[in-house]
Amino acid sequence: MSGITPLGQAKLARLAEVQRPAQTIHGLTEQFATARSGEDQIAQQIKRRYRQYKLKLMGAGFDHLSQLAGAMEIAAGRNSSRRTKARILREGIASIRTQLEFEEKDIVRSETIEREPKAE
Repeated sequence: MSGITPLGQAKLARLAEVQRPAQTIHGLTEQFATARSGEDQIAQQIKRRYRQYKLKLMGAGFDHLSQLAGAMEIAAGRNSSRRTKARILREGIASIRTQLEFEEKDIVRSETIEREPKAE
């Protein structure tokens, strides 16, 4: 990534900062989905993490992902079957991670396009 401008590197650093909590939430979601007991405690941990993550995303300028994290916070606190909740939480974190990966690729692509000499 040596061809990326300092502005692009700052964008990627900001993106990496919000990707770390997504990995943690993903791990908690998998623990919830495979737990034999104690699902309520894990769901509360997930809910707290999503609350913190929502604020972090909003502060980093990812408002659309912040809204999704807020919806997942609500879903983690709802009373529903464990199977249904696990499916919703898995789909939610998968969507967030996919969108973060897309953002990263978009930053790299736009920085590469800007740096290429224009053929006329």
